[in-house]
Amino acid sequence: MAQEASVRLHGIEIGTLGTDDKGGLRFRYSPDHIQRSATAQTVTPQLSLRLPVPPQAVENHWFDDAECGPFFAGLLPDNKLTRRKLALVLSKDHDIAADDEFAMLFALGKDCAGAVSIAPVGTAETPEDTTHPEYRILDEAELARHIRDLPARPLFVDAQGEVRISLAGVHDKAVVIRTGEKIALPHGNTPSSHILKTDIQGLPESIRVEHYCLEIAREIGLPCPRSHILQAEDQIFMLVARYDRTLRERSGQRYLTRLHQEDFCQALGYFPHQKYERDGGPNWKKMFAALDFSLDPARDKLLLLRYAIFQYLVGNPDAHAKNYSLIWQAGGVRLAPLYDLNNAAAFRNFYKEQRILLAMSIGGERNPKLLGREHWESFASDINISPKLVIDELATLASLTEKAATKLRQATRGTIADTSLLDLALEDIKSRCQNH
Repeated sequence: MAQEASVRLHGIEIGTLGTDDKGGLRFRYSPDHIQRSATAQTVTPQLSLRLPVPPQAVENHWFDDAECGPFFAGLLPDNKLTRRKLALVLSKDHDIAADDEFAMLFALGKDCAGAVSIAPVGTAETPEDTTHPEYRILDEAELARHIRDLPARPLFVDAQGEVRISLAGVHDKAVVIRTGEKIALPHGNTPSSHILKTDIQGLPESIRVEHYCLEIAREIGLPCPRSHILQAEDQIFMLVARYDRTLRERSGQRYLTRLHQEDFCQALGYFPHQKYERDGGPNWKKMFAALDFSLDPARDKLLLLRYAIFQYLVGNPDAHAKNYSLIWQAGGVRLAPLYDLNNAAAFRNFYKEQRILLAMSIGGERNPKLLGREHWESFASDINISPKLVIDELATLASLTEKAATKLRQATRGTIADTSLLDLALEDIKSRCQNH
């Protein structure tokens, strides 16, 4: 049976999400949105690089599942177990199967990544009224209880319907508002301001290592969201500012608003299960080519080059295509800040054997220990950037990263962000940086 839902950007309807006779997803832009786009009356004309707005309204111009499926599937959690847990919570209100992407989006899509929301057809539009935010502050005990329940209630989703959001990713997380020193749950159409993360199951202290890597990136001048390690009762957690939110000012009042965004899997038309290059997903060549659509291709390609080099230097093997994104602005896209960083070697004592491989190969090589100048020069050829520039950037970033990692390790000692795993991370980072 065909189903339909309203797809909205910034609370304004732009099209319809439906299902085909095989249960796949399909999407079409509304005639009103097509007209607004043609007359430049909308800030974000299209949902995705893969889903251009047609020049004029065409009856039954539907994007099929192969075309629109990667974007919409990319709004949901990647992890199948997380989806099953969500379906279990949601099934108290609806009969939802974890593999029913339309039903999951319909139930969770009130607040998705970027500025997308999914609503019942025919319901009133809800333009962002960010000057009157709605939220409920959690006291320390309630926040701690929510965090303890996170493995069973991903994203803080509850059967009572207070929280109905969706966020891509594999590990336990939720979205919240930080107001002063308090943590709150967003209500209504109010955007969340931060992502709350806890340790990866089986890898204690992982958020401290992630925070350390984010701080290194910030220290050397790479754009990335600010993070903090905090505590509620016995629960340690990390707050990461959302890069798909921005502060604006109106009549002297500052307010938070959403920015539309999509990750590189969505932008290039790959489903979440294809996020790794080894699984048929995007490679560096395709990601750099996507930046031809940037409002400033030269700047963003240089920045993506620095991201690629930094991920190698910091020892993050999980830098797949869903961990890089594009921010939509009026007229086009820009490369989003860096996020979801970590250092694999910090966790070597948790494994009998640890074989670290890069999510995307550099010049055809995925083993970071085997990367040599010839691989970086081949990489430069793949992405159509001067080999000299790549080698120079590698040397510069290696020097900056080693200094920043050493400085920040000292700065964290004795703080809530401290862990002995940072010593292992620093040792690993320094050994790689000193080779360049």
